[in-house]
Amino acid sequence: MKNIASCLSCDLKLNLFCHMTDNQLNNVNDHRKEVRYKAGETIFKTGGPLTHMICLTKGMVKVYLEDPYTDKRILLSILKPVELVLGPGFLVDDSHHLTAVAMEETTACFINVEEQKRIMEGNTKYTMAILQHVNKKVIKQFEKMQCLTHKHTHGKMADALLYLANAVYQNDVFDTLLSRQDLADLSAMTKETTIRLLKEFSEEGIIICDHNHFEILNKEKLEKISISG
Repeated sequence: MKNIASCLSCDLKLNLFCHMTDNQLNNVNDHRKEVRYKAGETIFKTGGPLTHMICLTKGMVKVYLEDPYTDKRILLSILKPVELVLGPGFLVDDSHHLTAVAMEETTACFINVEEQKRIMEGNTKYTMAILQHVNKKVIKQFEKMQCLTHKHTHGKMADALLYLANAVYQNDVFDTLLSRQDLADLSAMTKETTIRLLKEFSEEGIIICDHNHFEILNKEKLEKISISG
């Protein structure tokens, strides 16, 4: 993949960037750094300084909520291009409250947040677009927390599989880079419970699960399990 020459001519720029003027986009470009990551590399860490907003242009990224006092974590979401990665610390304490890890070879543009603040101060439409983007993410995380809090293990496992099929891979047949521990973190369950439920769903003919290959055979039943919790 070649370096992106300019934000103005980039085919991968975010839709919300359409609210910027050409001059503002040029300023973004002047304060932008393109970074490549290998699978497993940390892009940012909970507690680290939030100095840049990140635009994911290639690859796939896992975003975790980590407990600073234990090894426990929740896999909140999986991001794909073109996606803006901007944590809740923006405009608050300039710190990362989440951790992001590359699942595969990944490329991202780092855009200086101080320049973003200056643009937002003079561009109401862009500011509104940023707020809308952040609030949509918050709503999704509220929905996930509700699922993890109120549903039993079968409902949480069904939700995880539906999320992968519908939102991440957009196909009922997919190969995933997620490990069994990742699936457990996605469902807020233990690895052992996750393996047991996958086996149970397979034996009931709801899915086919062969290592990292998944096929959803009975989506209607999986959706019913998700709803009943």
